[in-house]
Amino acid sequence: MSSATSSNAPRTAAATPAAVSPPWSQRLLTLVPLGGIAWLALALAEHPAIARYGLSALTLAMCAGMVAANTLPKHWLAPLAPGMQVARHYLLRLGVALYGLRLTFASIVALGLPGIVVPLTMLVATLLFGTWVGTTFFGLSRREAILVSSGSAICGAAAAIAVSSVVRTDDRQTAVAVATVVLFGTVGMLLYPYLFELANGHWHWAVSERMFGIFTGATLHEVAQVIAAGKMISEPTADAAVVAKMVRVLALGPLLLVMALWPQGKAEAGQAPAGKGRFAGILKSVPWFAVGFVAVMALNSAGTVPAALKAPLIALDNWLLACAMLAIGLHTRIGDLVRAGRKPLALAGVLFVFLMGVGALMCYVMA
Repeated sequence: MSSATSSNAPRTAAATPAAVSPPWSQRLLTLVPLGGIAWLALALAEHPAIARYGLSALTLAMCAGMVAANTLPKHWLAPLAPGMQVARHYLLRLGVALYGLRLTFASIVALGLPGIVVPLTMLVATLLFGTWVGTTFFGLSRREAILVSSGSAICGAAAAIAVSSVVRTDDRQTAVAVATVVLFGTVGMLLYPYLFELANGHWHWAVSERMFGIFTGATLHEVAQVIAAGKMISEPTADAAVVAKMVRVLALGPLLLVMALWPQGKAEAGQAPAGKGRFAGILKSVPWFAVGFVAVMALNSAGTVPAALKAPLIALDNWLLACAMLAIGLHTRIGDLVRAGRKPLALAGVLFVFLMGVGALMCYVMA
């Protein structure tokens, strides 16, 4: 889940946000132009000339943000920073929670055993494999290897930031881990729809939308990236992908608890020991938006959401997610990502290939 997506974001998160955050009036005012562009992306996505290419509003919004971030001077975009923060932190979480309006518990049952087994297995396997490869072959510290692996294994930047508060990494290490999530998650978001077309159209593999959705949710980094990639294929693919992704996201809380209780080796114990501060970090890192997603899905399953409200709420949800993707794109500067660090980037690249390869194999076995 992306709560911060640039190499500088974790530094901001680690540094007393309350002392530097602008007033809400300024945040909401600078959110207005972002909301307008997000609305334009939604309108363009419905145009036949755009829709024929399968480009969703979320993809259009993120690509527009990335183009602006990498072509316009930084000081031109600086005034929009407060609105971008609101979109990345609050609108994205609310958008993910409201996505539960599209799903019911029956949709989870329809995914079957693969919808739970594949994402959980990929989470554990990626975390263990990444920690081993990072420490053995790339010479990273165990903390940094765990941090980079967590971003790939669980839910992207949000997981990296949450894990950093438990394993006690510094701001630079957290920033690098987030940069790897942005880079490879964005590549995956744009690559996965092409892979689906390649598998079905050229290789003539019978890959169902449901199974590819599970593959997407079990292997792609950020929730927003999962939704965007799924929507570029079909709505059923996006729905299956989100459910599989939420399995990984909801595992973040228990995983943080295990990390907090896990004994630290002497070589890694140079920082503060586990205690109240570490458990406070766990409570702050609980993905409440995922809990909200389940709650909204429960209301939808019970039929308590009025039909007259459902369509407007889903339209609002699309706009919230488009705003968030635009803000994520505006925080994605290629130069910053390349300078993040060669060894962590190399580890994240290995994990990216590992996720796709092993994830595809698992989906094939479970199909």
